[in-house]
Amino acid sequence: MVTGSSGIGKSHLLRAAAKEARQAGLAVATRAAFELDRAAPFITLASALQQIEPPTSAFAWVSEAGENQFRTLDRLAAALEDFVSSQPLVVVIDDAQWTDEFSALAVRELVTALASSPVRWVFARRRAGESTPGQQLVERLIRDGAPEVVLGRLDDEAVGQLCSKVVGATVDNTVLALAASCDGNPLQLEQLMRALMATGQLLVRDGIATVVGDQLPSSFVTIVEQTLSGLAAETRQLLGAGSVLGGRFTVDTLARLLGTRPAALLPSIQEATAAKVLVDRGDGLTFAHDLVRLAIYGGMGSAAKALYHREAAVIGREEDRSPVEVAEHLLRSGRSAREAVAMLREAALEVAPAAPSTAADLMLRALDVVGDDDAERPELVADTVRLLASAGRLERAQRLGEAALHAGLEPPTEAALLLGLAEAFKHAGRNPAAVEYASRGLSYPDVSEAVRARLWAVRAHAQFYTGDLTWADRAGSNAYASGMAAEEYGAAVFGLTARSLAAQAEGRLDDALAHASEATEIADGIGGEAAHWHPRIWLGDALAVQGRFEEASAIFRRGREESERLGTAWSAPLWHYYHAALLTAAGRLDEAVAETDAGVEVAENHAAYALAVPLLAGLARLAVLRGETSQARGYIERMRRWMADGITTAPEDATWAEGLLQEATAGPEAALGALVTIYDAMPRRSLLIVQDPGAAATLVRVALRAGDTERAELVVTTTRKLAERNPSVRAHEAAAAHAEGVLRRDPALLRLAIDGYREAGRPLALAAALEDAADVSADLAEARAFAEEALSIATSCGAGRTRRRLEQRLGRQPARQPSAESVLARLSQAERPVAILVAKGRSNREIAAELFLSRHTVDSHLRKIFAKLGINSRTLLARLVGEDGTNNAST
Repeated sequence: MVTGSSGIGKSHLLRAAAKEARQAGLAVATRAAFELDRAAPFITLASALQQIEPPTSAFAWVSEAGENQFRTLDRLAAALEDFVSSQPLVVVIDDAQWTDEFSALAVRELVTALASSPVRWVFARRRAGESTPGQQLVERLIRDGAPEVVLGRLDDEAVGQLCSKVVGATVDNTVLALAASCDGNPLQLEQLMRALMATGQLLVRDGIATVVGDQLPSSFVTIVEQTLSGLAAETRQLLGAGSVLGGRFTVDTLARLLGTRPAALLPSIQEATAAKVLVDRGDGLTFAHDLVRLAIYGGMGSAAKALYHREAAVIGREEDRSPVEVAEHLLRSGRSAREAVAMLREAALEVAPAAPSTAADLMLRALDVVGDDDAERPELVADTVRLLASAGRLERAQRLGEAALHAGLEPPTEAALLLGLAEAFKHAGRNPAAVEYASRGLSYPDVSEAVRARLWAVRAHAQFYTGDLTWADRAGSNAYASGMAAEEYGAAVFGLTARSLAAQAEGRLDDALAHASEATEIADGIGGEAAHWHPRIWLGDALAVQGRFEEASAIFRRGREESERLGTAWSAPLWHYYHAALLTAAGRLDEAVAETDAGVEVAENHAAYALAVPLLAGLARLAVLRGETSQARGYIERMRRWMADGITTAPEDATWAEGLLQEATAGPEAALGALVTIYDAMPRRSLLIVQDPGAAATLVRVALRAGDTERAELVVTTTRKLAERNPSVRAHEAAAAHAEGVLRRDPALLRLAIDGYREAGRPLALAAALEDAADVSADLAEARAFAEEALSIATSCGAGRTRRRLEQRLGRQPARQPSAESVLARLSQAERPVAILVAKGRSNREIAAELFLSRHTVDSHLRKIFAKLGINSRTLLARLVGEDGTNNAST
């Protein structure tokens, strides 16, 4: 990351870096982003890859990439992996603050996905006043550890060297004194020297340059004006017209604007490039720096600028230029404001799927143009609020939306506005606000049934997370009824999935499965928006809590494939979350960690922070199980930072993670204090035990050790009722026996729990029941056998905290760490096959397919492998694995 002010030398440094990369035999992809890039999704990165040197057809398809972001990103990662398998690549982006929104998202994903591949990225940016997607990208990468080079002003010695180089002679103190006004800015210094030479105010005698004359430039604008004064009138006119066209323009377009033939402009272009005012980039002309362009533009008269902008708008339409570019010309021409607003709105709707924040900015620009009394303003406000909200800019959306609501709108427009706010606040995890907005929208009698269905659906899910299960179920039922009546099937599906969640939280597992199954049938039968809600997420979960793990795994696999095909990136973190829960239940903790870590990465890359919170809580719980309490504390701190912004999540995620960490580090009293909301929601809400049957005994154990027998009894009663309501779920029957066995210290009940967990395939819960049985057994041999089996399970699952406790109990020495020479032995069971396939030359995509993992999960495994081995190269990993295999074979 290269950061610096305008004209400080960032572009020069990037050109030098690219030149050095080419000389070293690397492929180089370069792009200087322009402000208009923000209105053309994917143009920044796609253009860089299409101009790669040496030329290749590997990325020719990117210009035709569709709106399916998920598929485009996946295909791009695969194409880059394939390309760099034969030649390393450097991607160089100048003026990165103008990077378009989709390119920024792609870079966030690709930097992580290709961290183990020979790809390096170089960015230059200046800090702009506004928080653009490009600025956010750079700040995020710096926070994640990317090194930043901050360019400052040149010192006095460097100023003298630069001035001497430009004029071709040693400069004296008169030159240096004038140069001091440029404050060490290389661009201004170079322009100043050229201006002095152009106007004859720099005299060279005996190899020494001296300033002469009285009218010396005092600002950058006057420096540029002096440079222009030495050029022909036709060249000055050409530069004025070019300054209106903006960042990069062709000779043909410039000729049309000036009403002449392209060939007639060649002498002027040659003069302007010789004076270093224009630069010929091969595919077009650009100013030596945007500061130069702005200085020239600012020096033009208003009438001339308006005329040029009017003609540029006509040319832009005929050349099918960006509607944003044409609209800006119209606005600056002083005419056709209404037409400009229409074009801005059209452009916003076009880019919204890939770049909602950019679309929102376009709509805000349109709102700046229309008056407060304009008949179109209410509809524009509603669209703008929706776009701001979907881009996560909630405070701005709320301010604009509330102002419009207080001004008074027609009921249908007001309801649509409230729906947009409700959906956005729900997506952002701010569930109380989502409930409020949805309820306000539902209070209008004239709301269409379709809008009403969507309002009910949002309210249903939001109320589940605020803890009101009765209303969550009722709202979900209303969403289903209204959605089916209005053929708003997406709302019907979403409402049913809310009912599935509420039923599961209340322990009605057959109802939960029935609602999720019906939602899936509707989505499969109707398709369209209904399918985009991916009800298989909740169907798989409903199957998993009943212990039907193989069916759930198959459902998750099919659902994930559908989401990749449909390009619904919002669902990716949820697939990781629920698949990780399945792996945890099966005792495959290393794989669960990689899956959850991948989910966090995807959620944060896509700014889906409401989904990052439960995933971070999952990482914290897994870290406690593995005995990594310092890591758990770090995950909890990250989770709290997001929750401090108003994100709410189910207590079974955040609160349970906090309680487990407190129990491991601060003791039972602290744990009880952290978990009080979970205890006090029982028996009405038993979701934690539904999802993790072994949690019941942990809750009893914590309450007993903290001296709270009443809450321990409550847990036992809740777990017993859950088991009675769902007699076919063997794990819940075992959980009831386990919880009561811990409370009563009853060996018989604990033996029932052991048998039940063994049959249900819950190894971690089984290990806990075995350890508890060892505590109460009067038979020392039996107690030791229980402890030995528990230790074996904990070791195989990677549950380090339990393993260490049992090793101490049994008087065992801690397991010896593998020798430094044994590379594969230092890796987990989940990491070894990934390392072996890397050694065989497989790409991440091929590894994911072979091991039935997502690409993000493979990325997560590789990050952990590299960290363990202290390396950062696939080639080195392959060599280490190969040497490890040779050494093992020889022994």
